[in-house]
Amino acid sequence: MKKSTIFKPAVLSIMLGMGAMMTMGTANADDAPKSLNEDAVSLLQAIEIAKNNTGGVPLEAERDVEMGQALYEIELTGKNGEEIRTVIDAQTGKVILTKNRSNHDDDHDDQLENALLLSGINSGKYLSLEQAVKQSEAAFNGKAWSVEIDDDHNSLSYEVELLNASGQRIETRINAISPVSNS
Repeated sequence: MKKSTIFKPAVLSIMLGMGAMMTMGTANADDAPKSLNEDAVSLLQAIEIAKNNTGGVPLEAERDVEMGQALYEIELTGKNGEEIRTVIDAQTGKVILTKNRSNHDDDHDDQLENALLLSGINSGKYLSLEQAVKQSEAAFNGKAWSVEIDDDHNSLSYEVELLNASGQRIETRINAISPVSNS
């Protein structure tokens, strides 16, 4: 008897938790454009605007919808590994916000990781975020709306989310390690 009293609330908690996680996933899916031409500014154009505005190297970029307005949130790293966040209007290309991350206890680890990524990108060891987006867009004949670098057990890759011409959402991974040329 006592087992069923404990069991029922536990099952209910698990089901409610799963429902909340599925709802959160749906909310993020709403950030995707509905068509290839929904935004006047593409993800690659927004990345270029953010680079020109900050002088940083992009490590992550995604389309977001806030208060009904489509925008791109771009995370860049400065020459010393410091994190810079820039928000670009997806319709006008105007910079809405640029913010350097303030000092936190975990900044040293983040700054070191960013500096290592920057060094790898600058040396050609790693693909740039832009190269990964261009490869994905060419391979799937679509437009990217989200890209981030992922270090999964020391294996670097870019996770890219795209929309193709028929409106289908595609998620792919691009190996971030540049092929070594034997010239």
